Amino acid sequence: MARKASLVTLGSARHPFQCHVCQGQLFVERSVQLNTSGMEFLGIEWANRGATGLICETCGYVHLFMSDSIGMWEPDGGYPGPEPE
Repeated sequence: MARKASLVTLGSARHPFQCHVCQGQLFVERSVQLNTSGMEFLGIEWANRGATGLICETCGYVHLFMSDSIGMWEPDGGYPGPEPE
């Protein structure tokens, strides 16, 4: 099943995010496993950390984020304003 592309904001100030390669504004989100050779060698690859991957719908570049400060928004609604204090 294809996932729907979304607009993305970062941080509590909800800064609009653009692709660093093509300046695209629509992204598909997916979970990414950050494999390390040490964990693979020890056979405990399940202990590797995960990240959020944002795949640019225009060029396919994958941006990786470790924080939970990513906001996904419906393209038809546009970007929201900053969070109220």
